[in-house]
Amino acid sequence: MVPIARDANPSGVHSAAPTGTDFTAPKIVAQPGAQASAVVALSDPPPERALRDPEETGLTQTTIREREPSEPAPVLPLHRKKVENLDTTGKQSFRAADAADLAAADVERETSPAELPPPPGPPILASDLLRERMRPRAPGERTLRRLAVALSTAGIVVAVWAGGLQTLTLVALSLLVGMLTVALTPMSYQGRAISLFLIGALSTGVALWQQTLHGIAPESMVLATATILLAGSLLFRAYYRGARLARVAVTAGILILGAWFFISGGHESLIRLDGHWQSWAPATTHMGFGLLALLSLMAFMDSTTRGGSHWWAYALLTLYTAHIGLLVAIQEWPAEGATEGLSGPAVAAIITGVVGTVVAGVALAQVFVVAYNSVSGRPRDAHAA
Repeated sequence: MVPIARDANPSGVHSAAPTGTDFTAPKIVAQPGAQASAVVALSDPPPERALRDPEETGLTQTTIREREPSEPAPVLPLHRKKVENLDTTGKQSFRAADAADLAAADVERETSPAELPPPPGPPILASDLLRERMRPRAPGERTLRRLAVALSTAGIVVAVWAGGLQTLTLVALSLLVGMLTVALTPMSYQGRAISLFLIGALSTGVALWQQTLHGIAPESMVLATATILLAGSLLFRAYYRGARLARVAVTAGILILGAWFFISGGHESLIRLDGHWQSWAPATTHMGFGLLALLSLMAFMDSTTRGGSHWWAYALLTLYTAHIGLLVAIQEWPAEGATEGLSGPAVAAIITGVVGTVVAGVALAQVFVVAYNSVSGRPRDAHAA
């Protein structure tokens, strides 16, 4: 940039400097941090007046000369022009865009990982996560509630359809409604597990009573006990892999189920097969119980794996439901001639017992969890769900 002096003449007409004189440009020594300046004149003042004050020499007017072809063009800084003739809509759009950019920058700055506030509470350690994985605080809570609601609702429908409004049917309905109410009512983990286990065991007892009166598999009490104990132990083993109590309970369940298998003649059932389904269908379920007893031995594997314990538990409960259903079907449609079948209230009571056995088996696993935590001294959360 080359600053030039303006003429003090108010007329604004620039006068030319006297001609015929030679002018030698003064040498200017650039100081650090200072701007270089020069005065370009059309006239050449005398050498003796070149270094005098501009007021004395009269060079207070702006003098301009044309640039020589050999001189480089001056480099002028570029400035953004302000558009003054924009309408109101354009100005508002520019202001809105600027506001959006500022808001996005603020959000990005606020959500940057470096400026995020630390989460409340103590830090979560890897050891705590591993402990929670090996010993969860409320395992199977949601599963038990959903299972109890679904089975109780289905049991109520079947009991009303099969038993009518008889006294035994009302007893069965009261047990089913009790399980449904406990599953839907907010309560603690411990309270729900114990309540559902007791109601389910009571329902199983009513069903076994009716089976004994009608002569249906007198050893069913042993089978129901083995199913509840083994299923609950296997689920507890799946929840707490390293718990010694789980392996002890699984051992007891396998022994009881094995005892029922030999008492009921399951090892001879395949030999006495006939052509009708009333013969081979119960024999198939008998062999299924023996197979699940052997598969349950996988619970004694290393604590790094569950050994499929949860799968064997649910398979055992499903097989028990199918087995009791086959026994009821055989009584309704026997192979040798027409005999008196089961009454409607008895069918309602047996169906209620099947629902109670399944619910009690799943709830027993949570009862084991509560007992194990009480013995080991781990505090339980008394939250309501």
